[in-house]
Amino acid sequence: MLKRLKSLLLGRVDAMAGRLYRAVVAQSRLPLFYRDYAMPDTPAGRLELLHLHLLLVSRRLSAEGTQTAAGLSQDLFDCHVEALDDALREIGIGDTSVPRRKKRMVRGFYAQIAELGPPLAAADASALAAALSARRPPGADALACDRLAAYLVAAEGELARLAFADIAANRLRWPDPGAVR
Repeated sequence: MLKRLKSLLLGRVDAMAGRLYRAVVAQSRLPLFYRDYAMPDTPAGRLELLHLHLLLVSRRLSAEGTQTAAGLSQDLFDCHVEALDDALREIGIGDTSVPRRKKRMVRGFYAQIAELGPPLAAADASALAAALSARRPPGADALACDRLAAYLVAAEGELARLAFADIAANRLRWPDPGAVR
């Protein structure tokens, strides 16, 4: 009986993380980011934007300071790693190369956390824009980095105002990227 209850509970948590992950992906795929924020509409550009949104949700869950929130954050990350695996296989990457490429992508996410976490924590849009600009190729649009930094600071603020129950129920609130300047 206890085993069945645990299985049902874990299934619910996995489903919750899956719904949350799909909502984060949907936000990161808004065409406006690629058109008005000069994010490259390439696999690398889409991954970077997804990582930025995952970073925001992970930071919010971490701020909750509970085991439940930490568990949801881990489940969200696990969904992401599983999605990376699926995507790599879908584009024809061989079984022997998938783990290496996936590891490189996850390392990129951790590097992004290390580089962008401090300016995000300080809500310092100019430092965040500089960090974003450093991650882009030379000649990237500096104004687009400024705008993306302003969006990320606004998004972190929106997520901070949400109750954990809203996040767990997939009722995320993001700023309108078209209105951020």
